[in-house]
Amino acid sequence: MKQLPGRQAPRWLRFVVTAVMTTVATIWLFSLLPFLLLLSVVFGIVLIPVLRQLRQEMDGMNVEPEAKRPTVDVTPWHRQLSLLLAQLRNRSSAMRR
Repeated sequence: MKQLPGRQAPRWLRFVVTAVMTTVATIWLFSLLPFLLLLSVVFGIVLIPVLRQLRQEMDGMNVEPEAKRPTVDVTPWHRQLSLLLAQLRNRSSAMRR
């Protein structure tokens, strides 16, 4: 890509600006890290009772034997048809032997 005509900042000045911005961003991220860790610990502690309640509800649902639903085949009809045809071909080739 060609540079447009006009004045351009000196290379050393661009390097200094880039170095300063990188240093500031690094310091900001390192200073933000303890707050993020503290926030994650607080959220983890708050989630303990919620997850305990959820586990109790899930265990309560699994206790009732009559609540079990039958398994439903969700294979698409065209895939079921191709599997059926493949089984029929395999049976017919086994009968010829």
